Amino acid sequence: MAHIDIPVPLRWSDLDAYGHVNNAALLTLLEEARIHAFWEVPQEQLGGGTEQSPIVLPVSADGRDLLTFVASNRIEYLKPVEYRRDGAVVRLWISRLGGASLTVDYTLHTPGRMDEALIRARTVVVLVDSSGRPTRIDDDMRERLAPWMGEPLTFRE
Repeated sequence: MAHIDIPVPLRWSDLDAYGHVNNAALLTLLEEARIHAFWEVPQEQLGGGTEQSPIVLPVSADGRDLLTFVASNRIEYLKPVEYRRDGAVVRLWISRLGGASLTVDYTLHTPGRMDEALIRARTVVVLVDSSGRPTRIDDDMRERLAPWMGEPLTFRE
């Protein structure tokens, strides 16, 4: 299955009173991975350790007409995420392309343990223009996103 693995740092401040990464902090980690995967790195920041993701969308907040709007998030917590100095790894892929939306599925893992997910999650992102109106995903964008399509996750009910 096509996917991208994105290492994310864990911060000491992400911990809750029980000593594991707080549920709200996990949503932020997924956001960081999604931004890394889909937003283009400005030319002046490339190099020096900063690399461009292979899934970049033609969207960002730098004056472009196409923006993203998070329509929904869903997270299932499978195991507590303990603080680790080596962080975590977010695996993500696109599980659905709609008319103006895309669905991103994620699993979060301990580095070196990609066989065991600690959480599974989904975000629905809507592409909008500068006025906030949904914008259809054109054929060119569908073609660029096609290699990153994968099976949708199954969630508990």
